[in-house]
Amino acid sequence: MTALASYSTGTVSVAAGDTTVSGVGTIWSSTNVRPGDILQIGNFQTIITDVTDPTHLVIPPWGGGAQAAVAYVVWKVSSQRIAGAQAMADVSALVAALNTSGFFWFVDASLAAPDPSLGTDGQYALQPTTGKMWVHTGGAWSYLGVYKGFSFRGAYDNAAAYSVGDVQTTAGTSYVWINQTPGSGHPAPDPTYWQVLAAKGDKGDTGSVPWAVPVAWATGIAFVAAAPASIVTGPNGNTYQCIVPHNSGVFATDLAAGKWKLIAQSLKEGTSTTSVTIGAGTIGFTTQPDLSYQNGVRLRASSNANIGNWQEGVCTYDPSTGALLMYRDKFAGAGTFNDWNFSRVGQPGAGDLSSTANLSDLTNKPVALVNLGVPGLLLGHLSGLKITSPGGVSTFSVSAGVACDRSGTDMIVLSAALTKSSSAWAAGNNNGCLDTGALANGFYHVFIIKNPTTSVVDVLMSKSATAPTMPAGYTLFRRIGAVWFNSGVNFSQILQRGREFFWPGSALDVTTTIGTTLQTFALASCPTGVRVQALLNVIAWNATQNTTWWTHETGITDNPPSYSVGANGLEASTATSGNASDLRVWTDTSAQICARSSAAGTSYRCFTRGWFDPLEG
Repeated sequence: MTALASYSTGTVSVAAGDTTVSGVGTIWSSTNVRPGDILQIGNFQTIITDVTDPTHLVIPPWGGGAQAAVAYVVWKVSSQRIAGAQAMADVSALVAALNTSGFFWFVDASLAAPDPSLGTDGQYALQPTTGKMWVHTGGAWSYLGVYKGFSFRGAYDNAAAYSVGDVQTTAGTSYVWINQTPGSGHPAPDPTYWQVLAAKGDKGDTGSVPWAVPVAWATGIAFVAAAPASIVTGPNGNTYQCIVPHNSGVFATDLAAGKWKLIAQSLKEGTSTTSVTIGAGTIGFTTQPDLSYQNGVRLRASSNANIGNWQEGVCTYDPSTGALLMYRDKFAGAGTFNDWNFSRVGQPGAGDLSSTANLSDLTNKPVALVNLGVPGLLLGHLSGLKITSPGGVSTFSVSAGVACDRSGTDMIVLSAALTKSSSAWAAGNNNGCLDTGALANGFYHVFIIKNPTTSVVDVLMSKSATAPTMPAGYTLFRRIGAVWFNSGVNFSQILQRGREFFWPGSALDVTTTIGTTLQTFALASCPTGVRVQALLNVIAWNATQNTTWWTHETGITDNPPSYSVGANGLEASTATSGNASDLRVWTDTSAQICARSSAAGTSYRCFTRGWFDPLEG
């Protein structure tokens, strides 16, 4: 009969009544130990309920007394080892296959050596993480060494850690790490750690020189084509290689006979002794062959004796003969010359600017400003263009000034003051400025306008703050302020100070009673269609002491006025004395502001002194 299989590698320790068994030198894998196997220490046995890892087991409370570093036996009787007949047959076949020479057992990364209970002679153990390999011989595992592929790490890094198989390069030679212990800080060629993998080779012998040192071409010289071939600088500055051995005679003749090969072209300009009279039209020159000119090059031919005599144009050129044809379109001086020097020049433009004129020679400076994009840089600019309305007359005036049109396309310049009347628009001084419709009481927005075709600048007024009806040809405009028309007194007096507009007195626009609910009021004395900053004087009072009140723009988040959040007016007594405050409040495009009080029954009066207009467009 076959005896029970068992496992007893290493020693164990367990405390009395404890449920954990600790091992030293044990390898409790799923093969060696399984739940359901029997653990025996001395004469006391217990069942194994779980295998935690290779050195720890779980058992019922130990009743065999405390044990420390003692021998043990695990009886492999777990039901988990029992399988059907076919499975056992398969296992038997597998075990038979495993129990052959050359079979590999794999060693866990946490182990220093294979489990001594495993393997038979002729089998191998491999630890893939390190490349270490053992062979089972004489009933025990024997270490063979490290079998690991090369890992190419590039140039040597003294701070990097290297292990067996790592390859680095030092001074052109490749080294492989051979020490079983990984490490750093060991530069090659230390033989304790490194072995030469590929040594840097020696320099080879100097090869033959294909060309001789370049020399200036001269007549009566025996030039050679075999290495080293003769190299010369020709009369035209180009560099040539001799390809047919010969004694030099005339360079142009030898070149035409194919004895020289052009290998480097000089940028040296040509010369000509052809007698030519300065003028326009097409003219031919004979110059040197193999110059770097291409058809379409633009050249200037200048007299060597007097460089003020010249002619220039686009040219065609034959490099084999040196024939050059110039299509002359510019020239200076006069006379016939035969000492021409050629030089490359640029194609002339449509006009010229002088560096000393500081652009004063521009024909149309306003157009130049537009082309340079200056209006876009000065978008929003407005200077001068002050509106004067003395009151009681049907005219107002606009002073000279300049503004960028609202689109940033152009600058609009009014060079002299214009006086305009309330009648329909007509170009020029003392003519009408109404864009469309019949006159009506109220505000009119004033615009500076420009016809970009004729550059004529004028003044227009419109009920619209953003889209005036423009006269024919006028496409550029900029709003510069507003005036008030009253059919009884014509234009009312308005005083303009920069971008602030003042009434000569003050206008009572709101007189009412406010309470704790926010109320909105329209200021009849401020223009609509744009947002302006109304210049206000507010007077209010209440019979209840410590009443506070706000006046602010409609777009601001409203809070009930109080001593904790703030206010711009208050009742300081019980005698309804109230107070007065000067405020600047932004209107909406309907000239509206809003107000509220901390108590009901607050008497409220709002006077408009004028407004600030940003004139942004």
